[in-house]
Amino acid sequence: MTDNDTPIDTPIDTPVQDRLRRLMPSLYIHFGGRHYQDCLKLYNHALSEQPQVCARPRTEQEVSQLVQFCTEESIAFSVRSGGHDFFGRSLVHDGILIDMRAMDSVIVEPDRASARVGGGVITGALQETLEPHGLFTPTGHAKSVGYVSWACGGGYGFYVGTYGFGVDQVLAARVVLAGGHVVDTDEDPELLWALRGSGAGTFGIVTELRVKVYQVPKLYAGFLAFPLAEATTVMDRIEKLFEDVFPDEFSGDAIAVNPEMAPMPVAEPCFILLWCWTSVNGDLAPAQSFLEQTMQAGKVLGNSVTETTPAAFGLSDSSSATFFRSRNVDRIQQKLGAILARHPLPHPLSAVIFHNNHGKGVRHEVADNVGAVFPNRRRHVILGLHGGTRPGQADAEELADAGRWVTELEEAIDQNGLSLQGGFSAFWPPNQMDVEWFFGRQAAARLRRLKTRLDPNDLFHRALPDLKAG
Repeated sequence: MTDNDTPIDTPIDTPVQDRLRRLMPSLYIHFGGRHYQDCLKLYNHALSEQPQVCARPRTEQEVSQLVQFCTEESIAFSVRSGGHDFFGRSLVHDGILIDMRAMDSVIVEPDRASARVGGGVITGALQETLEPHGLFTPTGHAKSVGYVSWACGGGYGFYVGTYGFGVDQVLAARVVLAGGHVVDTDEDPELLWALRGSGAGTFGIVTELRVKVYQVPKLYAGFLAFPLAEATTVMDRIEKLFEDVFPDEFSGDAIAVNPEMAPMPVAEPCFILLWCWTSVNGDLAPAQSFLEQTMQAGKVLGNSVTETTPAAFGLSDSSSATFFRSRNVDRIQQKLGAILARHPLPHPLSAVIFHNNHGKGVRHEVADNVGAVFPNRRRHVILGLHGGTRPGQADAEELADAGRWVTELEEAIDQNGLSLQGGFSAFWPPNQMDVEWFFGRQAAARLRRLKTRLDPNDLFHRALPDLKAG
């Protein structure tokens, strides 16, 4: 099936579209019009590659047929769900974009300890679907992120300290491999090990994850804003507080933003704690006490912290043309505040995001005999250097200016000796990925052996191009 609103000047039949229609008459394919444009709506507006066709499979069989078709016809393809990848791994030029968002089922298992999640489920929708069952699973900050890619890439967010990372929730997966063969990781635990940290698109297309679910916790959450002009002092006080007491239940995440990107009404650039306390036992008294302590870090410009739910709490979309890079550091600290003070946010949607990882996530690995390739099992903070511009399409000069700001931040962080080895692979440009540097030599060798076995022709090369069959 195809769009019925295809513009007159769009070709009605190209060889790829014609062959796809004959092979898979029930498949939804779009090559113009509003559905095609919807496939190209990505978080980073600076991305501009144009696929020939957007295909929206609804079943695992259709995904399998699409991969088989692309393999046999030597047609490039990419896979998207939420479309939040900053570096264009969700797009392909002149090929087939496989949009997984129609595969959005969420099925709670009878034991209420796990759920089967479709390969295109978006995190906000996942929480909303689980909530009426009284259930929850950890997700990230933004409600519009694709869940499967988030979980398989590592899975950072508010709940790391209490429940662990996203990879720690993954029990099993169904994956379409090169050539269209479908495998369940119950039959291939080595693939499960790799999926837990190397990303959802490294060895195939994940059509379903089976993940842990929990009883819905109580949240005491919201946003606590301080003036960005006082960031040096605020971060110094937060660093000292976290050295004395950093409860597993508390997220510790933050964002430095201009008013236009702030998740609450403010009148000046702010350092905002994404304040989230997760109470498994339902007692919020410790949360209220800890809120009073964090409010002592500086002048409070706004405080929206209140009792809420995982389905309600999170960040909304703030997409723009963006130049993005990242660094890992050991903690939020005074030196970072000083660096931010010397490099003010250049555009309305520029920001620095702090993912503060601690607690259960860094203390415990996956509790089974399979394990995970995910390497970042130590307390650390991921800095997302978000060179956003403004809503809509920014011009090239604005984007270049945002890029210069990000590069200067990177250099300042490095020159002050704050950067740690390794990083979060989804936050790095694919062509800068060194598998040994990110995962370690032994894990990299193991990943390459798996690549040789499952994808010897490197069909799935977009996520980790450095990972070639060995």
